Amino acid sequence: MNPLVRPTALDLFRGLSDADLGRIAQLCTERRYPHGATIFSEGDPGDAMFIVTEGLVNLVSVSDKGAETILHILKPDQIFGELFFAEERRAFDAVASTDVLVMIISRKRFEEILASFPGIARNFIRLLSRRLVRVERGLAGFGHTWSYHRLGRVLLQLSKEHGLPTPGGIMIPLRLTHEDLAKLIGTTRETVTTQINRFKRLGLLKREGSHFVVDTDLLAKFLSPEDVSSGKLAHLPR
Repeated sequence: MNPLVRPTALDLFRGLSDADLGRIAQLCTERRYPHGATIFSEGDPGDAMFIVTEGLVNLVSVSDKGAETILHILKPDQIFGELFFAEERRAFDAVASTDVLVMIISRKRFEEILASFPGIARNFIRLLSRRLVRVERGLAGFGHTWSYHRLGRVLLQLSKEHGLPTPGGIMIPLRLTHEDLAKLIGTTRETVTTQINRFKRLGLLKREGSHFVVDTDLLAKFLSPEDVSSGKLAHLPR
């Protein structure tokens, strides 16, 4: 999973009045996609930005050999396709993980919005700058960690972005298979199964129905740099 926090509509339109938000809404269109539908594909023209209104969207990268990596799972209010000023063609696929409703802002309309609302232009620059910093910091360590560490980080991130508190821990209300998690961290399903079983034995997470429940405090301590440097985790496979 890409080690960054996705921008949200709240961040982008922060500071606008209700009247201004109403004017902007008139420049947008809404579209529904059924579960499994492709919203856009790699190589498609980068001619619009999207805001998730309902449902979940997966951003997916497909290698030359056909291997899929899930870059991010987007929830309502999150933005995607916002790099259309930097890329003429889409660099990945966007797929409806559930039935989805999105708000669409064409590039032309967004240019009009930026020209009319300087505050949005500043917010947009700030969001892209923060994203760049997070990408650089995240990728610096992501590729050099072991599979259990990448899996743990992804579970913590999903717990933070989607989690619901329960008496037994933070429930991730997503129907995640071991294959999904493998695509999120760039490894095999078998490796994820091995690490999930280990996490369960250590009391870091459990499965309730189709959902994972994570002890986020314990998992964060388990992944702490102090444990890694001290060799406490050296017995774990990569």
